[in-house]
Amino acid sequence: MEFLRGHYQNAYVTHNLDAAMALIDKRFGKIDWIVFDPDMQLKTPDGVKESTVRAALGWQAGPQIEMIQPVRGHLDHYLPYLPADKTDPTPRFHHIAVRRDDEAAMRDEIEKLGLPLTFEGEVPGLVFIYLDARATLGHYFEYV
Repeated sequence: MEFLRGHYQNAYVTHNLDAAMALIDKRFGKIDWIVFDPDMQLKTPDGVKESTVRAALGWQAGPQIEMIQPVRGHLDHYLPYLPADKTDPTPRFHHIAVRRDDEAAMRDEIEKLGLPLTFEGEVPGLVFIYLDARATLGHYFEYV
């Protein structure tokens, strides 16, 4: 199993999405961000939980960059990565994501990998599954 096959995204969390995007743009060059505010129903090991974030997606000649600002609801998996100073917008690394085209094969691969499920959910056209890889990689691992 080549679990990093299809690596397409590095994701970060921030207290302030707009300020974090500005920091990235200023340092690394302007990115045409796609910003959205999903209200999500997350299936967790403890049942379904509501979660809302502000998120931005962008590309600049490499993997997609995702920036996430936790807003409300089930945010336990994001909060420990944020700076202690709530006025600090600096993005902090949170997870990588790999992409799969076949959901059944993806779920089979996830089962074989044996990492604990953090949550899973859907947004239009996309299924996402977060696994807890902190014990081996130091961060979360997302399949989409």
